Amino acid sequence: MGEIQIDGRGRKARVVEAVLGVNKKQIGRMNVNQRIKIAAAVLGASLIVTPALAVDWNFYHHQSAPLFATSRGAKMLSEEIEKATNGELKARLHLSGTLQIAPNNITPAVADNVVQLADDLFNSGNIPVAGIPRLPGLVRTLDEFNKTADALRPYLEKAFADKGIVMLAAYTYPLQVVWGRKKLTSLEDFKGMKLRTAQPEQGEMVRRFGGTSVTISAPEVPSALDRGVVDGIFTAGVGAVLWKDLLKFGFLIPVNWNNSYILANAEAFNKLSPDLQGKLRKAAADAAKWNQDTMQTEEAASVKTLTDAGYTMTVAPAAEAAKVADTMMPYWDEWAKSRGPVVVEALGKVRAALGR
Repeated sequence: MGEIQIDGRGRKARVVEAVLGVNKKQIGRMNVNQRIKIAAAVLGASLIVTPALAVDWNFYHHQSAPLFATSRGAKMLSEEIEKATNGELKARLHLSGTLQIAPNNITPAVADNVVQLADDLFNSGNIPVAGIPRLPGLVRTLDEFNKTADALRPYLEKAFADKGIVMLAAYTYPLQVVWGRKKLTSLEDFKGMKLRTAQPEQGEMVRRFGGTSVTISAPEVPSALDRGVVDGIFTAGVGAVLWKDLLKFGFLIPVNWNNSYILANAEAFNKLSPDLQGKLRKAAADAAKWNQDTMQTEEAASVKTLTDAGYTMTVAPAAEAAKVADTMMPYWDEWAKSRGPVVVEALGKVRAALGR
C-alpha cells in the first residue's frame, strides 16, 4: 500500500476510500466486525500519511567546502528539520557559491526572502553589533565568548528582527590567532610583516603593532604565501592546517572570535505552526552547538598536526594578551561610536560582563 496524500478535510473518509474503496454509505451498512476492520485500516494508513502541503525552504550556507565542520553541520541540520517535522518542513541546503549570493550578502538575502534559512558568518557589515566579538583583544577565551554572547543576544535579536529576520541560534568558530612563514613568536615580530587579515578589525591590530595589513581572498592565500606576498595570516588552526606546508610558525595569541548566526526569514517563519517553529528552533540550536563543539575538537587536532609537522608554536604569555587589549582599547571605543549609540551601549554591557 503506497503513501496517501490527504489535506485533513474528511480525513477518515478519504483514507478509507483510498485504502479500501468504500464510502460513508457503504460503511453505514456494515456490521461491527467489518467496522473494526475499517478502523484498523484507517489507523494503519494514518501512520504512513505524508503531508500534502509540505513547506519547502531554501537554506544557504556561508561555507563552500562540503567537508568543513560547519558544512557537515548544515547538512545534518537540513536532514534533522525534515526528520523532526515528519517532512512538513524541508530546507534544501545550498553551499556558498551555488547560488548568486555573496557570503557578505546573506543577511539581506534572508531579509528579502531570497532564501528562507541561512547560516550567516559574514554578518557584521549588515548587523554592526555582531562585530563586537571581532574586536582584537576584547574576548580572550571561549568562556568569555559565551558571556559576550549572552550580553549581546537581546541586541542581536532586535537588530535582526528590525530587518525581518528571526535569529534561531548562534555559535562561534575557534579563536583567531596568527600564523607565519617566517619568525613569529611575539608581538614585536609584527613589525615590518605583511599579514593577511580577514576583517578590518584585525587589520587595525596589525597596523598598531607595526605591520602591514593585506586583504586577499581565501583562494589566493596559498600563492600569496608561496610568493612572499604575505608573511602570515590570521585564522584558527582549522584554517592554518589547510596550508600547513606554507607556514612554519604559530603565535597563539587571543585575537578575536568569528561568530555565526542561523537565521530564518520572519515572514516565512511566522507562517509555520507553533509546533513547527519550536522544532525548527531546537534543530537550529542543536546544530549550532554541534558546530561549535566539533570545531573546538578539530581545532585541538589541527594544532597537534601542525606541531607534529615541526611548527614553532608559541603560546602568548598573559602579558602579551594584555598588551593587545591595552593597545586596542581606544580603538574599541572609536569603532563602537562610529556605529551608533546602540553599539556603544552593547559594547559597554560586554565590557562590564568581562570586567574589561
